Amino acid sequence: MRVLVVEQNPRLALAIDQDQQRFPFTCERASDGWEAIEKLEAGDYDAIVIDGDLPRRSGFGVLTYLREEVGDALDRVIVMTSADEDTLRGRLRESHLKVVSKDKAAEALTVVLASE
Repeated sequence: MRVLVVEQNPRLALAIDQDQQRFPFTCERASDGWEAIEKLEAGDYDAIVIDGDLPRRSGFGVLTYLREEVGDALDRVIVMTSADEDTLRGRLRESHLKVVSKDKAAEALTVVLASE
């Protein structure tokens, strides 16, 4: 399984990558929105974990790109936030997106991958 982690903080991205003990996956990383879009154009991923606040194209911009490519089928996308989860959900105006605090991202990824 391939996972794309889009996070500018290398420590957090590495922590998610190292959480492979619970579920085996290959982790690729992008540190900003443009790099994420480039990777998404080049390949398919079983899941995507993305920070809502990114440099060089926000996480919202990447979500817009994904919607254009796959429609509303974003059930394998996890949006991380360091702010209030409900506030971000409201900003996204989409209750079906998985929005989690950054410290719960690895746990949410495990649930998404196990459901496949």
